[in-house]
Amino acid sequence: MEIFWRLLFGHMLADFTFQTNLINRWKRTSHVGLLVHCLMHPAFYVALCWPYLGEYWVENIFFRLNGWTCILIVFLVHWLEDWWRVFTIFKYNMPDNTVFFLWDQIIHYSVLFAVVPMAADSVSFSGFFPEKWPVLGCLFVLVTHACTVMVYFLEKDIRGTDYPGFDEKHLAMAERLVLALCFLFPSIAGAALLAALWLGAMFFLRRNRLFDLTAFTFYMGAGISVLSGLAARALYY
Repeated sequence: MEIFWRLLFGHMLADFTFQTNLINRWKRTSHVGLLVHCLMHPAFYVALCWPYLGEYWVENIFFRLNGWTCILIVFLVHWLEDWWRVFTIFKYNMPDNTVFFLWDQIIHYSVLFAVVPMAADSVSFSGFFPEKWPVLGCLFVLVTHACTVMVYFLEKDIRGTDYPGFDEKHLAMAERLVLALCFLFPSIAGAALLAALWLGAMFFLRRNRLFDLTAFTFYMGAGISVLSGLAARALYY
């Protein structure tokens, strides 16, 4: 599962952290922009999976595919899926909503899972999480950029809100990241105390309008941060 988690980390970096507002707008209006976005994925995959690229990831009685070939397949499928999403949104006025977003991500994750080699010990906890750092990386991207996008789609569908501005977006990400990191404090009691104090500070900032977030964004973000922080602690220790 080393390769799967490295690929997943690379996907989340390319699809969330490094897909800036500019890249997102560019890929929706230009084939070049779409290609630039999609090329970020194999760039991260190659960088993160470099030691494994010469190995065969997919082997059966019909064919064998090494890491380079699998990454090429993932890239082509990603480009096709993103092109189809943009095409249906603008050509057929398909709603760019939470369901469409989740479907898009499920397709990408399924393709990643399909091309990785599976070992017999993958069913155990240590076999499923053979390395800590890429899983932790995924959790922290989830807390920051991925959470921003997920909460945006949910709130847009429910209340019709716009995408958060620069300050709101990055301040909210910083709040969530600090909350999640509190759970990595070595002492359980210390981690709980730090998390409680930071949650209190978050409530204070929002209550006094020093930090203008909707209630939905605030509570959903805090919930995702707490769950991700607990998962990170369980994995790290």
